[in-house]
Amino acid sequence: MANRSDSRTDGSGETAALDDIENRWIIEHAHQVSRMLTGGLDVIGVFAFGPMDMLTKSQAKIRQLLFSIQKTVQQKSASYFDDLIHSRILLQICSETKKTIDVSDQRATPNPAEVKYQSFSPKWIKLETSLSLTNGCFDVPRKLKTSSLHKQIMGSIHKKLQSLSSALCTVNGELYADDQTLVSGGKSGRSSQASSKSTQTFKIDLFTDEPCSTIESVEVETAASISISGSMSCRAYMHQKATAGEAVQALKYDAIRSFLARCEVLCEDVMDNQEEKPNSERSSTWTSPQRVFVPLGSGPVTVCDYVFKDETLKESKERIAELLGIEPKEEDFECSEEFPDVQTVGSLVEEMETEDNEEITESEEIQQGLGRRVIGAVVGVVVAVVAAGVTFLWGENTG
Repeated sequence: MANRSDSRTDGSGETAALDDIENRWIIEHAHQVSRMLTGGLDVIGVFAFGPMDMLTKSQAKIRQLLFSIQKTVQQKSASYFDDLIHSRILLQICSETKKTIDVSDQRATPNPAEVKYQSFSPKWIKLETSLSLTNGCFDVPRKLKTSSLHKQIMGSIHKKLQSLSSALCTVNGELYADDQTLVSGGKSGRSSQASSKSTQTFKIDLFTDEPCSTIESVEVETAASISISGSMSCRAYMHQKATAGEAVQALKYDAIRSFLARCEVLCEDVMDNQEEKPNSERSSTWTSPQRVFVPLGSGPVTVCDYVFKDETLKESKERIAELLGIEPKEEDFECSEEFPDVQTVGSLVEEMETEDNEEITESEEIQQGLGRRVIGAVVGVVVAVVAAGVTFLWGENTG
């Protein structure tokens, strides 16, 4: 998928050997590319091009790259699924040893793989959903009190993401068996046709298993409370013979990977702003980037980017061109998300503060010395006009 490669030379005008290319550069490149992929698309391995002797000498390096890319690109998202394929491909040109390595096994040996060449498929199944995150409240474990913002968010939403991976799903409002194909099955006629005649679009609804309110509550030590409100756009693409189970899993994977990517991009932006203005007060409101989609070439499949409110489409186009080698036009950009307006954000934060003050008043009757302050913000994973946000309510127990 990635277009740009590290094309440095050894000083004599010749391409540097694989051992001279920094692993860190390749791993970071794969990481950035993976954040731009929609469900059904993934970084599947390493493609090495060079003379036979160069590839032979670099076997250990290439193998290590496979494991490093797997750990960086897929580990967080894949940890929420039990049945993902962990095998990654090592494709070497000028060598007949096209083999795969199961990166889930550190002691795995390369296995021969049959490689068949075919043209890019023009027919795809498209799955879409609007994932609601409204009124979600999560606690940051006390052990993460001094951790980074990113670790605190990840630590608090872990169970929510687990519930997404095991959510019950309906396809166009109906339940499908996991082994039932979407297109060739009897219910395929109920799918809506996309603008392209070769693509069928299926609407997916996810139903998570939320804890019952009658269950006895358990006291836990927390460092903060995170409240999320809103929804986000998710989509996936599958081949025509995909089963309902495979298609739904691809969409769930996109939802989790997109949420993790968006939080990661937001936290990077927050940290950059703090470095530029170290003496400034930490903002109480952060709006995360929009997820925008652009076509991958001339086909129906799209990839994505995350664009902040103060960024232009030109900046997004440059990122997409650099990482994926495609140059979309501005009219090709598609986005169903909107940034929350000032009034929406203001009312959301005010509501959070009011609820927090009520909690403080109630707790003071039992225990004195409880102090709280609102330090964090709105993570705008937004669809339509609904603001999606994260509000941090920090409470230190001094008694």
